[in-house]
Amino acid sequence: MPAPSTNEILEQWLYGRPRSTQETYLRDATLGLEFLGNPILESIVLEDLQRYQSHLIEVRHYKPRTVNRKLSALRSLLKFAHEQEFIPRNPAVALRSPKVHESFQERILTPKQVKAIVVAAEPGRDQALLSFVYATGCRASEACQLLWKDITPKPDGSAVVRLLGKREKWRSVRLPKLVWYQFESLRGEALDDDLVFGLARRQAHDVMKAAAVKAGVPDASMHWLRHSLASHALDAGAPISVVRDTLGHASIQTTDKYLHSNPDESAGDYLDL
Repeated sequence: MPAPSTNEILEQWLYGRPRSTQETYLRDATLGLEFLGNPILESIVLEDLQRYQSHLIEVRHYKPRTVNRKLSALRSLLKFAHEQEFIPRNPAVALRSPKVHESFQERILTPKQVKAIVVAAEPGRDQALLSFVYATGCRASEACQLLWKDITPKPDGSAVVRLLGKREKWRSVRLPKLVWYQFESLRGEALDDDLVFGLARRQAHDVMKAAAVKAGVPDASMHWLRHSLASHALDAGAPISVVRDTLGHASIQTTDKYLHSNPDESAGDYLDL
């Protein structure tokens, strides 16, 4: 039986993953394979992966975290191909990743920075998008696939939104009055099955990037708003269980990292300094 083609292996590798993951993995894997000249997977060696990694760092000037993310798709693909015995060896096993020095705390914006970013965005849809992501702590992919029928207005002027997260799990999140107010002017003649923002995930990230640059926080990404919501809510006294459910974390241990990133006390407080 002939070995499957690269495209057939790609299809099997992506099968069953969430749509947003499929899109990201396929894009990153395709970029890497194109750089290598679209070889058959069996012919890829460690030197090829090192050459691609050097290109991402020295030519594209990507930060270590971005380099690791882009390489993770190729790592995953080659691991899958090896486990399924489509290729005799996995060259990515010996590939060393660039070290990431950025701390988790550095990806949490201050409330003032968040406000500056939202204000810097274009009025209307763009400001509503960023306000929505911050208020709900949702992922960019969750915001981009949001339909009008997923939002239920409440008598008190707020609303409840249903978000489809990782592992195809739904969760409901309350949308504060001020944010819902921004949405009401967006709908116009839109139908229940229409997308709220009408943006692909890449376009949503572009909205965030443009606003962040204007606000003087050029490194900030859409996911930083999610981190910031969690940290700010906990600082304001929100129960950790509420923050966990809002973010859609499977375990409260995942949410607990936001508490440890901004401790109220440390051993040094007890020293006679």
